[in-house]
Amino acid sequence: MKDLLKKLIEGKRVLILGFGREGKSSYRLLRKFFPEIRLIIADKNADLNLSELDGHELNQILLGEKYLEALNDADLVFKSPGIDFNNNIASFGHCEIVSQTSLFLERFHRQIIGVTGTKGKSTTSSLIFHLLKESGRDAVLVGNIGIPPFDAIERITDQTRIVFEISAHQLEFVNQSPHIAVLLNIFQEHLDYFKSVNNYAHAKFNIAVYQNPSDYLIYDASNEYLKHHIKAFNFQGQLIPVDLTGDFYNHEKEVLFIPETSEPVNIALSLLRGQHNIKNILVSVIACHIAGLHPVEIEKGIATFRPLEHRLEFAGVAAGITFINDSISTIPEATIEAVKTLPETDTIILGGKDRGIDYSELIVFLANSGIRNFLFTGPAGKRMMEMLEQQINPGKNLVFVYDWNDLPSLILNYTLKGKACLLSPAASSYDRFENFEERGKLFKKIVKNLASLK
Repeated sequence: MKDLLKKLIEGKRVLILGFGREGKSSYRLLRKFFPEIRLIIADKNADLNLSELDGHELNQILLGEKYLEALNDADLVFKSPGIDFNNNIASFGHCEIVSQTSLFLERFHRQIIGVTGTKGKSTTSSLIFHLLKESGRDAVLVGNIGIPPFDAIERITDQTRIVFEISAHQLEFVNQSPHIAVLLNIFQEHLDYFKSVNNYAHAKFNIAVYQNPSDYLIYDASNEYLKHHIKAFNFQGQLIPVDLTGDFYNHEKEVLFIPETSEPVNIALSLLRGQHNIKNILVSVIACHIAGLHPVEIEKGIATFRPLEHRLEFAGVAAGITFINDSISTIPEATIEAVKTLPETDTIILGGKDRGIDYSELIVFLANSGIRNFLFTGPAGKRMMEMLEQQINPGKNLVFVYDWNDLPSLILNYTLKGKACLLSPAASSYDRFENFEERGKLFKKIVKNLASLK
């Protein structure tokens, strides 16, 4: 990687655009490899903590609303995910745009198992990593899971398998694809950034657009968007469409079947719940088999994998009510799957930031579900509540919650003992939280406080 970076930056004015987790990671590596390099740092946050820079004199810093003007002084831009200059990109055509993702794909293409999709990325990439490690393989997990790729550089050898969770933002400016690509699904998401589902999907499809015939693309053939659009991209990699039909999954025996192998993989001991997670397991199994794992090794690893936090997570029991934290569910489809998985749900908490997502299908589903109590929060919750009021049957309770401090009493007043209260918002958390993790942690704190009451 050092040689690649040296060739890339030579004679250029280098800008790190965005100084969050990944921007700081890029700074550390560039400063380590090239101590005397002059770097431009730009970020929208005017109050950014710059202690990472250690007062280094070889830096130019631009913070605040006009941070994109730093592009005028740069030849090479290390872009952090999520920074939006789509409306200004024509003005900065002189800049070469790279990212940790694009450079990792260029340098380690043959070693990477890349995972993307609207939902399931973290569970799937974590499961693949777990299966590799449990089987004694040398592997690292990086990417959207919260680990900047550059932070893993020193642990990578020619034999290392790199499991890379890749978001649409990370895929936006790449020109290489992973050797083994997993495309889980595409639903409406991040429309505030990408402006349309098609723009969002085009970024996602970069996970396989640059593959060659010796590469692999594993994808969910039952996902409606993929079913109707994937052929238009004329991918060069070997396509492996999967679904939960009898060719891949025996529901009664709880076994999966790997294409072109005769030995099934038993998943009865898996702790992952729901049909959507069976799909996550299936693509993980196939990816690991391509990477050289035997079905027996895979089966053992599945039994020891623990679900990730905030994903249909058991949060505890209080006052006879079971609490489930599914804060990761930021789109309607994820909430629908959560409710299907938890038919004992009596109370559901919905809402958050309104990004203009179509909630029609979710509202019809909820109106016909067995859920009696609906607690709504945020602008998205207000819109959902107004839609549900038009369809709901008598005997259901719809309550708008202005303050999360009111949730405990509302949950206790409405929820039957022996039933469940589910946080599965179908909306982003950014109306009042830093991220979905913060929202989930507050929910778990509420449960803990309720459990402590006499």
